[in-house]
Amino acid sequence: MQGYIAIIQPPDSSGEYAVVFPDVPGCASCGETFASAVEAGREALSLHLGSMRADGEALPVARSYETILADPDWAEERQGATLQLITPRALTGERVRVNITIDKGLLRQADEAAQARGLTRSGLIEDALAATIGA
Repeated sequence: MQGYIAIIQPPDSSGEYAVVFPDVPGCASCGETFASAVEAGREALSLHLGSMRADGEALPVARSYETILADPDWAEERQGATLQLITPRALTGERVRVNITIDKGLLRQADEAAQARGLTRSGLIEDALAATIGA
């Protein structure tokens, strides 16, 4: 899957790094640390592109690092920022049923956490797996 260049701006007054994607209008995120900003950017990019696919929209063409570096429209955002290639999660959208064995207490806590976040058990497990393996 192709990656997109993100402009990651250093912490502002809120103390968070800001993440924007010049080639994906409307896709932005933030994080308290550089690493969490990259991961939040990956999540935002994955969701944004997934929504575009679901709506039948063409995905934006990713420009090169050099092209974005030379783009005058992004000069202000690049000041003091880091340009980082971020690849969206390689999700197929196809769900498969699996059978796993898990501690009963851990499963109860997972169900409570899922409910608190408005997720299903499967959604929580999928998010946790993706975060763990960096997908």
